[in-house]
Order: sequence, then structure tokens, then C-alpha cells
Amino acid sequence: MSSGNKVYMTKEWKIGLVSIIIIALFVWVGFFLAGRNILTKENTFYAVFETAGGINISGPVVVNGKKVGRVSEIEFVSDTDHRIKVGIGVLKKYPINKGTVASIESLGLMSGSGVVLHLGNSPEMMKSGDYMQGQSVPDLMAQLAPLEQKLSSILRSVDSILSGIDPAALSASVNNLESVTGRVDRILADNGPRINATMTHVESLSRTLHESEDEISTLIENFSAISDTIAQAGIGNMVRSLSETLGQTQALLAGLNAGEGSAGKLLVEDSLYWNLEESARQLNLLLEDLRLNPGRYVHISVFGRKKAGGE
Repeated sequence: MSSGNKVYMTKEWKIGLVSIIIIALFVWVGFFLAGRNILTKENTFYAVFETAGGINISGPVVVNGKKVGRVSEIEFVSDTDHRIKVGIGVLKKYPINKGTVASIESLGLMSGSGVVLHLGNSPEMMKSGDYMQGQSVPDLMAQLAPLEQKLSSILRSVDSILSGIDPAALSASVNNLESVTGRVDRILADNGPRINATMTHVESLSRTLHESEDEISTLIENFSAISDTIAQAGIGNMVRSLSETLGQTQALLAGLNAGEGSAGKLLVEDSLYWNLEESARQLNLLLEDLRLNPGRYVHISVFGRKKAGGE
């Protein structure tokens, strides 16, 4: 047959080719639904869990939120051990470190559950068929159950409160609230310039405090040092001593006020005052008489004083 001649496929060949393609497609879909993708190369790892946690065959396997494979197998560990052994198929282009931990977690309300791999830090890589540690994590619905109960209780309480509210009273309260809000708006509108000035002053004060932060810190440190010095100086003993001294002074003043002792009598009784006053008056009279009549008190003789008896 020359190369220039066209090759025509018979009807039987076309039917056979389409059948082969359909059978191959069904086979691929069957393996895919069974958790195996015959068109990609995967490493299969295993992990054991207490429960399946809602995962299914062909469920997603993710690392840091990225899908890296599918669940390939879910079965009991043995006839007597009813824990769940999960086959984890990971594409070969994603190496898995030893020490990786697998957990069954909820991937969202719409995505359902999947296997999340928390990669280990070992430089060695796992081989296909190795087991990794399985970790059980409470699913999202189990975590939301307590919240649902609390929300139901709150809703029942709110419903009970609303059922006990008088519509007329509620309407009056709303009207009062609107009136108060209107008054507040008018007050803010009338005092807008004052409020702006106040805010400006507050901002200026804040800026000043910020600029004087170092000085304020120094002042606080100095005050702290002074307080420490006062504490070490025995200020408590000094205060107690001062209190005792003031008490004694108060008692002394009370005794003086009551006329006790010489000083008290001097302060309270006026007899000494009058005696002193009379003595001062007599002294003044004596001095005046001495000034006017000095001869009575001083005798001066040129030839000497006469002796007694006329000698």
C-alpha cells in the first residue's frame, strides 16, 4: 500500500476502540472510588485511630491546607482489634518526614473530614508502607455541641424576657430613648466648639506629656529613691516619737491651762500680776522722789561727812 493512500477504519474498529476507552474509563473510576489513582504514583502510609471520625475512601489528605493525596483504605486493625487502620496515599512528589503525625480533623462544614498530616522534623523520609502516629481530634460538630446548648439556653431566656415585656411600655421606652438621643445631639451641636477646644487641649496635654516622658521618668525615679531613703531612715520610729512628744506637750498645756504647778498658777492666777503691778508703781514713785529730792538719799560734804555724835 502506497503512502499516498488513505487508511479508512471500518465501523467495527471504531466500535471496538470506543468500547476499550469506555472500559478503561470505568476501570479508572472504580480504582479512583476505591482510593487508588492508577494514573498517578503514590506512596501509601498507614495510621491507626480509635474511630474513623467521618472520613471516607478517597477523602482528602492535606498538609498545611494543601491537598497532597487521598485516603486509600479504611478497615479494622484485625478481627479482634477494632481500631481503625487508615491507608494514606500521598503523591510521590511530596516526601513525608519521619515523625509525622496524622490526625482526622474537620476541614470545614462543606468539606467534611479528612486526614491532616503534621510533618515531623526528622531529616529522614518515610517509605511506602511505614506507619505514622495517629492522633484523634474532636470533630467540629462535637466542639459545637456545648455551644449549641448554651445558645439554646440563651434563646430560651431571651424568649422568656420578650414574652414578659409590655408592648406599650416598650414603645414608651423607645420614645424616651429617642427623646434622650435628640437632646444629646442638640447638646453636642450646641457645645461643638467647646468639645473641640477640650479635645485640642487634651491632645496638647498628651503631646506635652509624651515630650516630657524622660523628665517624668527621672522624677518618678527620684521620688522612688526618696521614698526608699525615708523607709530606710526609720520614719516609723520618728513618727511614733513625734506623736509621743506631741502627746506630752498636749498634757503639759492642759496642766498649765488648769493652773497646775508654778507655771500654771502664773498663767491662771492674777495675784502675781497685781503684786508686780503694785511693785512697779512703788518703784516708779521711789525713782521719781529720788529725782526730785536726791538730798534725802545722798549726803555730799566738802569737808567730809560728820561723824556721829557731833565729832
